[in-house]
Amino acid sequence: MKLKKCQDYLASQIRWGIELETRIPNTAGVQVGNYHGGHAVHVGIHADTTLPLNAPTFQGSRWKAERDGSIRCDAGQMPCEFVSPILHGNEGVENLLRFVDFIHAVGATVNDSCGCHITVGIESVIGTDDPRAVSEFIRKLAHISRWHARSLYGQTGAGRHLNHYSHPLLEDTGSKMRRLVTTEEERVKAECAEQCGRGMVNFRKAFKRDADGRYVGVVEFRVFAGTLNAKKILHHLGTVLGLCRRANEVRVLGGFTKNKAQIKRTATAVSALRYLHDYLGWAGSKRPVALGLFGPLHAEFSTMRKEAQRLCKRFDERYPDASL
Repeated sequence: MKLKKCQDYLASQIRWGIELETRIPNTAGVQVGNYHGGHAVHVGIHADTTLPLNAPTFQGSRWKAERDGSIRCDAGQMPCEFVSPILHGNEGVENLLRFVDFIHAVGATVNDSCGCHITVGIESVIGTDDPRAVSEFIRKLAHISRWHARSLYGQTGAGRHLNHYSHPLLEDTGSKMRRLVTTEEERVKAECAEQCGRGMVNFRKAFKRDADGRYVGVVEFRVFAGTLNAKKILHHLGTVLGLCRRANEVRVLGGFTKNKAQIKRTATAVSALRYLHDYLGWAGSKRPVALGLFGPLHAEFSTMRKEAQRLCKRFDERYPDASL
């Protein structure tokens, strides 16, 4: 069934990046750099044909390959985290899909030690680097991400909520966010964001500035498990962009803890996924625009939704009592 809701033009303007943690064969022909010192990916060796395979680029920029000590490998493999350049628009989504094809071809695999991280440039969402506006945005994003935690973890189909690097947002995140929006000092705001840690959503770089003082603040979604399934990755990306767009739009915000209606709607991952789709305007009649969906994300909604539903059912079967 084709999605009838309007595409989200503003979501296509958001700048984002993605990290795909994998294990690659030692024979993959990919030069892997150090952690946070990755090498540009130019070429790999096709696992079946053993022929050289050129890696796709985005507007002249290349993906990077770097080591990550948290990835467990089997004999004949090495850890490799593929880090995208800054992507945006239809072309950015299409580049992601082409690169997923590339790493499939060189023989990459994942296991439960791998993750999929999506980073979003805050200014590209809210249109300003004003610290007050940034504060309000990340406070709202923390609230709604916690409300929708079961659908976020559920769409992975895996036990990502049990991973130290992607744990659910802690209860004291709410109090830190309250202090963050009430203080006027950007330094104190940054300290509060830092204290929220690196859970399912990482706010530690929300007030980051470069060496020249330019604002480069981001939020990072660490909730997703490692995957090379294109349908899963697209649903993850659409969810992240949609939640960011919703956090920017929402004016009336509830508490950090879910209310009774939210508790009922998120009793299972399957029901939580329906709630998420309704909340973002992907289903129902409350919103005319499908927040976060454009181009390939909008066109592939039906297949993305079916895959997410399948994985949420798996999550419910595996973790019926998940504490989120």
